[in-house]
Amino acid sequence: QWAVRDVSFEIPRRGIYGLLGSNGAGKSTVMNIMCGVLKQTEGEVFIKGVSMRENPVEAKRYIGFLPQKAPLHTEMTVDEYLYHCADIRLMPKKEIPAAIDRAKEKCGITHFSKRQICNLSGGYQQRLRIAQAIVHDPKFVVLDEPTNGLDPNQIVEIRNLVKEIAVDR
Repeated sequence: QWAVRDVSFEIPRRGIYGLLGSNGAGKSTVMNIMCGVLKQTEGEVFIKGVSMRENPVEAKRYIGFLPQKAPLHTEMTVDEYLYHCADIRLMPKKEIPAAIDRAKEKCGITHFSKRQICNLSGGYQQRLRIAQAIVHDPKFVVLDEPTNGLDPNQIVEIRNLVKEIAVDR
């Protein structure tokens, strides 16, 4: 049984694109393959011309990813978590503090720098998840259901944030 078959597309320029389909259609699977979380059985994924199969570390440098169920290390503070996320993306250590400040500013979470993640509301945790996806200034950002579980006001805020992020890419 194939989860996804015969998917082919190119994203040629800046903008906001949607991947639509019914529940169970394979949208999250496609996003996980594009971002190198799952390895495809056949076919190729290229990010800025770099093969995800042949050069996954290089390809992933261009990608920011918010999975549908993004994990948070809730015992960490916001700054500790973002430092960890930047570090595992192989950012030069001297660039990380400024990158964290930019991501927090963009996501409206600067005032929570020293707060433990477990003490943030659901909406602010989602903003933090988005911040981790952009902390390393990727050229391509993939957000899988970024408004899932949020109230109507938070949904509007996150949609506006996504528009802002798209302008910066």
